Amino acid sequence: MPRKELGEILREAELITPAQLTEALSLQRTYGERLASVLVRQHILTEKFAVTYLGRQLGVPPVDLSKAEIDLSLLDVIPLELCERHLVFPVRVEGTRLQIAMADPLDRTVISEIEFKTGVRLAPLIALESAVKNAVMEARRAIKSGQRQITPSVQKTRPSAPPPAPEPEEVKPVPVVPLEEKERAVFETLAGSPLTHVPVPSAAVRVPAVEEVQTILVVDDDLAVLQLMEQVLQSRKYRVVTAHGGREALTKVRETVPDLVVLDGMLPEVHGFEICRQLKTSERFRHIPVVMVSAIHTGWRFAADVKEKYGADDYLEKPFEAVELLRRVESLLNRAPAPSPTSEAAARQQLKEGVVALKQERVDDAIAAFTRGLAIDQFNDLLHYYQALAYEKKGMVFHAIDHYERAVHITPDFYDAITALATLYQKQEFWRKAVEMWEMALTATRDEAVRARIKDHLLSLL
Repeated sequence: MPRKELGEILREAELITPAQLTEALSLQRTYGERLASVLVRQHILTEKFAVTYLGRQLGVPPVDLSKAEIDLSLLDVIPLELCERHLVFPVRVEGTRLQIAMADPLDRTVISEIEFKTGVRLAPLIALESAVKNAVMEARRAIKSGQRQITPSVQKTRPSAPPPAPEPEEVKPVPVVPLEEKERAVFETLAGSPLTHVPVPSAAVRVPAVEEVQTILVVDDDLAVLQLMEQVLQSRKYRVVTAHGGREALTKVRETVPDLVVLDGMLPEVHGFEICRQLKTSERFRHIPVVMVSAIHTGWRFAADVKEKYGADDYLEKPFEAVELLRRVESLLNRAPAPSPTSEAAARQQLKEGVVALKQERVDDAIAAFTRGLAIDQFNDLLHYYQALAYEKKGMVFHAIDHYERAVHITPDFYDAITALATLYQKQEFWRKAVEMWEMALTATRDEAVRARIKDHLLSLL
């Protein structure tokens, strides 16, 4: 069955109007750009939504280059001339693979050619064609000026910028204690603590081996333990992806869909036990074996409780021998069930049905569709975001806050969810949480005009 054109898909989902599509197609013919890039330049779609929608249609992880800080030392692996010729750009080394942004990530000929020429194994990501071109252009400028890092953006060329989320009526500014003394959130996150933006340390660059095919996500907040487990597993030619905290682990699960997870029980932000429970109650991810590790909880009775209560496949007490870790991992990988090929497609279908219902003001139908989708994939940030919008339309504020927060948990730089959450907190006069969210919004956008407006708004709250 032939793949539908992007314009047809967006129209069916009622994400754009016929007039917007006609204008975008006209601009596409005039300037020779791909439709997604035109829609982003016209501010009809954000780059994040454009690449996310494309990625889910193609079954390829997306990358929003406007949010990516790219180390230009990666061009030592994939030269700039090769990037320009094939419309690709290296993004980061993740575990044992080099993530590479591609305008056409389904072009296996290009992927094989680059892997052959460079000797590294690639992890293709879908990106806007215009964003990849911008990356090449900005890299040339940066190299000439001696810079070693870039952040490409499609939309920053437009002089006027969209404002942040609309402000509520008659908001009364009140004194707020310094941000270092933020009170505990009125509504708890999954971790039981307020949201904070924590920068993720960059991984050390390592040239991936082509033969490494099985992916293991290792999560531990102790850097020494994390590096030890990474080295042990890499010695057996596994592709290893690491995370230091709970929220980063949730993001890595969605991005990589690992073959196995080694998970510390006591993590900052979201406990490892809670992450395990979420994985094992998700239709999309329940097939992934999970090995829980902990130095605090010991004994066979506790191990049995962890397996029964949280669904863990195995439990390992710290300290442990490297050979024992490998034995447990290999045993689970050898008997791991195959993932359901239809689960992600089913979640996408529920998202589409829900968005259509929401646009047609059939709010109850939308909530039902999003609920069905989240039963399949509770790590889907867009399902949580649109579920929050639907609950907000019905006036179910607390439900909306919960789902906005879950969307931000999964994707910490989800600007639309952050600003919606900030506005909702303001309307409920939760001033400190509102300030916290607007501060978080500052880190989620690089558009200076939008940042200036957010800063002015923050000053009005203080």
